[in-house]
Amino acid sequence: MKKEEKKVSDFRPPCESALKIEENPEKAALSPEKTDAPAESETAKAACESKAEASAEAAKQPAEPASGESRAETEMPAAEAAAEPAGASGISKAADGAESPEPAAGISKVKSAAESTPDPAPLYAAPPKHKEPPATRLDAVFAGIWCVVAWLFWRMQNLLGLGEPWFHNTGRTQNIGIFLFVPIFAAAVLGWLYYSGRRPTKESWFWLGITAALGGAFALPYGGDLLGLVHYMALLAAASYWVLSASGRLVAGGKSSNYLFFDVIHMVLVLPWCNFGRIFAVPYVWLRQCREQRARQKKQGAKQNHSTLWAALGGIGVAVLLLMIVVPQLLSADAGFEALWNSTFSSIGAWFSHWFSAEWLESTFVQIFFTVPTAMFLYGLVYGCIHGRYLEQIDSLRDPQLGKGLRIVPRITANTALAVLCGVYAVFIAVQANYLFGAFFGTLPQGFSYAEYARHGFFELCRVAAVNLCILLGANGLCRTPRSENRALRRMNILLSALTLLLLTTAAAKMALYISAYGLTEKRVLVSVFLVWLAAVFAGVIVMQLRHVELVRFAVVLGAVLFTLLCLLPVGNGIEAYNEYFEKNEPAPAVRIVHSGDYT
Repeated sequence: MKKEEKKVSDFRPPCESALKIEENPEKAALSPEKTDAPAESETAKAACESKAEASAEAAKQPAEPASGESRAETEMPAAEAAAEPAGASGISKAADGAESPEPAAGISKVKSAAESTPDPAPLYAAPPKHKEPPATRLDAVFAGIWCVVAWLFWRMQNLLGLGEPWFHNTGRTQNIGIFLFVPIFAAAVLGWLYYSGRRPTKESWFWLGITAALGGAFALPYGGDLLGLVHYMALLAAASYWVLSASGRLVAGGKSSNYLFFDVIHMVLVLPWCNFGRIFAVPYVWLRQCREQRARQKKQGAKQNHSTLWAALGGIGVAVLLLMIVVPQLLSADAGFEALWNSTFSSIGAWFSHWFSAEWLESTFVQIFFTVPTAMFLYGLVYGCIHGRYLEQIDSLRDPQLGKGLRIVPRITANTALAVLCGVYAVFIAVQANYLFGAFFGTLPQGFSYAEYARHGFFELCRVAAVNLCILLGANGLCRTPRSENRALRRMNILLSALTLLLLTTAAAKMALYISAYGLTEKRVLVSVFLVWLAAVFAGVIVMQLRHVELVRFAVVLGAVLFTLLCLLPVGNGIEAYNEYFEKNEPAPAVRIVHSGDYT
């Protein structure tokens, strides 16, 4: 039997193949190829009309290919074979004798593999879904406690000037109130932490000490005189940061880190304001849960016996009725009892008339007006720290890959920019050496007084130092090559920090010359302390190039310690003692006036 190739274009629908049969029925039975001759028999039309009655399995199963032919090239639907004219005996025999082939194994394998293949991973990770913490009885109880704490915040300090001061005998009402409020605030926070099963971190004890020291400084005779409002604002900031550190909600866990900016954002904006209404929502949800639980218990058949309570209330009502009968008789029987009764009720009446007067109602309304938002703020801050509400993104901030997208500056660009900047500073220092370093040798340029020489260029040098610090942060944060892999960048950091330290030393020498001539003042002390802190930070930058140093943590801790010392130490008394001593014992400093040509 001759093998015939099958063309793809020869495949036709069953109806069309039934109408166009080949002249040789035997050849049609052996080969699926069709001819173009039209079918005239009525049986072909009947077969075409009965296509809808063909079984689904016969329609899906292809005809068995001829021997030696490829299965993919010779498959023919069984429905097409069934649609062949029944008048042709060869066709009918071939259709009767044809066997339905099995489905290709490759198709089933591909289908099963496609079903088992998992969906591709998304291109980005979805942000963590906010989960609402459950409302517990502990949180509901502390909602009431923080209302009291907020009221004490205003009442103990007498910030509103309403009512009788609690510490008017001390002469420092507000300062003593601040000093006593700090332990109350700390006790409320620690109590909620411990009852919630959390333990303060190690570093949080340092910040608690800073908060206690800043609060205790107000109780000193000179407390708050040096920095005033800045001292008070620093106390509030330290207390808030301590709450964040004690609960372990800092970005780096239990310690300060380079993520200080995000910690401050969480402390000031996210936690207190996103949880601002929780002080009312938590008790409401907890009470609703209790009511639903009681309803379920009642539905399940739990017995609730309130007979004791109603019996006690009934006894009180009966006692009131009996007293209404007995007391008038007792008052008539004894004059002493009548006098005691009248004095007692007159005192109660006077108390009610005092507390519910127009003045009392006005002061109470004002206190409530300020107490409610304060309680909402404090409760929201502590509640958010304990439960981590709206802090789900902290884990993403800890990702070391987060800052790689900001590293866009090429290595050569960063190194070249720092090298040029260092060269300009070196030239400036070399040209102005005599003028800049004249303070070290007591030389004063011609035409300058002590005040003019100290002020001229002093604040400019401090601003340059601050700008250099920002430049270092930007260069190390934006350079594509990290500092650990960029030796040239480390050298430029050391050189720029050393030049900045030299400029800071010059500014400090100017300030020392100014103080030796005119004495100390509070502003000069503050500027000198700031110079010390700035110099220590740049020294830390140099050390960081040689070994691992957490620079931001070092700068924050050192700044907190120096600021707290300024608040605790009697700076004003020390200034007065210094000025008196040098006025009596120190002669005027010997100053050599130099011409402008000596330093230019």
